[in-house]
Amino acid sequence: MISNENAALAEFSEIVEMVYQGATNIDVWPVVAQKICNWLGAKTCLIFTPQFPAEQGGFAITYQFNALNLYDTKFNAHNIWEMRAYERGLLATGSVMRDQDLVTDQEFLDSVLYKQYLVHLNLGRMVAGIVFDPRDNEGKAVVCVCHQPFDAPFTQAESEKLKLLVPHLSRALGVMFKLRDAEFKLASSLRALNSLSRGIVLFNALGQVCYVNESAKTLIEHNDGLRLKPTDKKDIWQLQASNSKIQLLLDDAISEAVEPNVYNTRHFSQALNVERPSGKSPYILSFSTLSDHHEFEVYEHLASAIAFIYDVEKPVQLNNALLEATYQMSKKELKVAHLVVNGYSLEKSAKLLDVTENTIKTHLKNIHIKTKINSRAKLVKLLMTLSSD
Repeated sequence: MISNENAALAEFSEIVEMVYQGATNIDVWPVVAQKICNWLGAKTCLIFTPQFPAEQGGFAITYQFNALNLYDTKFNAHNIWEMRAYERGLLATGSVMRDQDLVTDQEFLDSVLYKQYLVHLNLGRMVAGIVFDPRDNEGKAVVCVCHQPFDAPFTQAESEKLKLLVPHLSRALGVMFKLRDAEFKLASSLRALNSLSRGIVLFNALGQVCYVNESAKTLIEHNDGLRLKPTDKKDIWQLQASNSKIQLLLDDAISEAVEPNVYNTRHFSQALNVERPSGKSPYILSFSTLSDHHEFEVYEHLASAIAFIYDVEKPVQLNNALLEATYQMSKKELKVAHLVVNGYSLEKSAKLLDVTENTIKTHLKNIHIKTKINSRAKLVKLLMTLSSD
């Protein structure tokens, strides 16, 4: 007889496998939402971008929740859970929280969110995981949230279960976002991968490189921190770093992506920095597992993992339309944002735009206010995720 522990592991592994299918097959996500709902004993499940509807590049995957449009139009601004989480600095990638961690029962029952919206849906409890905060996903936060009636609060154990799942959601959704083109269609073939400007490397079940797209090939050919070492098999390589310490971390990241530990997986945004002998800024590598259900077939074998390579030395082109729509940045603020993300000093920026340094400081202050980010480093990270690449 299968023990309860083994049954629980089997159920969780099944969910994780389907989550990774979602990286290259958008159609499976409604089933994923249903399985998460059942696994947590919840009434509803949503995996969505709270501030971005589909027409602005967001998405919403729902199970037994049919009133999201009403929430978007009338009650988003009255979400007392989100307000309290923001005040306490909990809206960060990887965070998991329950309603009782944020507000008292009476405070919630007196809220507009409950009295005018959730009470009519027979919902009053929630557990939510921040899959991505805005700095880690093209400016769009992604949240997985489950609901229950008010008289059925989520337990700490259910919160811990969602915490286990969030890193896998981040890896699969991270891949999905990176493989989406300007029209938000999934690049699901090797030919499509080759047309993307992001550097992409695929690994076989042994952790060997079995495919490199043109963008990654161009980066690696510089032999500046990364190289491909041939194996005894044609068109199969080992990805190597020039630094032995980094090589150990690289091998570990590849191994983890090829054979993930379902109970201990790094978040997609926890990228690996690879130092470059030239002294230029390190390459940034993000890894994820691939399921057995995709079209990335190389020499009759399906790829087992994927990595994205970023060269931060490459001039960043910001997505001006997205910045204007999301943060209402002016044309002058967009120019300053472009110079900031590309590392220009206040003095150099002022000379290039033919204005005073105080003018640059004013524009920069306005950018910080509009993005609600108070540090230069965090602002640069956000702008990097909002590049047109």
